[in-house]
Amino acid sequence: MISAKPHTRVDPRVYRPRRIPVTIAIGFAYDKGLLFCVDTKVTTNIKTNESKIAHFLSDNSLCSLTFAMSSTDLNFPRNAVERCWDAVKGMDFEKVSIEAVHDAAEFALAEFYRDHIYPHPDRTPGATFLELLVGIWLRGETHLYVSHETVLNFVDQYECIGSGAYLAKYLIRQYLKANTQATTEQDAGLIANYAVEQAIEYDEYCGGEAEMLILRQSGTVDSICPAVLYPGERFVRGLQGTGWRLLHDLVEVTDNYESETASRIEKYCDKIKAMNGQHHSHFEALQDQKIRDPHRWD
Repeated sequence: MISAKPHTRVDPRVYRPRRIPVTIAIGFAYDKGLLFCVDTKVTTNIKTNESKIAHFLSDNSLCSLTFAMSSTDLNFPRNAVERCWDAVKGMDFEKVSIEAVHDAAEFALAEFYRDHIYPHPDRTPGATFLELLVGIWLRGETHLYVSHETVLNFVDQYECIGSGAYLAKYLIRQYLKANTQATTEQDAGLIANYAVEQAIEYDEYCGGEAEMLILRQSGTVDSICPAVLYPGERFVRGLQGTGWRLLHDLVEVTDNYESETASRIEKYCDKIKAMNGQHHSHFEALQDQKIRDPHRWD
């Protein structure tokens, strides 16, 4: 006679699908401000394209909070960032420190987790409900932070969140390794836009279009920088493809190495010049913008 095994109560949450940190978001703290770049794909019952950047400015224009969001469900991060701003917007921005603004936003984030995340039935180990990049601007000073559940950790240079973060970090590290000087707005804009475009192409959980927001130390906000027009993501992609073709041509050289390699490298340079000529329209668009608004790119 076989005795029945005692019934063991199993937490039903272990059978729920793990929430994946959908999307890609990049934040840069460059030499004169902050830059955010995200994709726009949102997956619920249907796939849609929506903004994942939220920007809040105080009534006296002395403080602003900017959020780049990553989540399987934007309802969570949108509610969380509104909670953070509600906790901050009543502060005396003429006297308060940027650290105090950070502490208020972090406390509100912890309360949001207490009220909505920790009690949620889908909260399994490793599940990601929301990830945030947070930019604080206060009286000409900017700081960048990344969320780790209830805390906002300081970011010195850049951070990436979401399912495409692995690819973005790889590409950014390559760019910064080749360019060791201080990161400028143009550096941040070029590599962030390129990394997001690559994540959209290669990562199944990223999609839509690249969206950018620039927050300068002066307090001005913009949605694009000149590097996105030129050299731009398409030119970078073209350089990579042409470079791989050059390597293919070089490995095919079997004799007359000096003359053959010199000839093929010269042809490579001609291709780069021709490709550059195809981007004159980007130059022209940029120059027209400078004429209409000469201070926009300062």
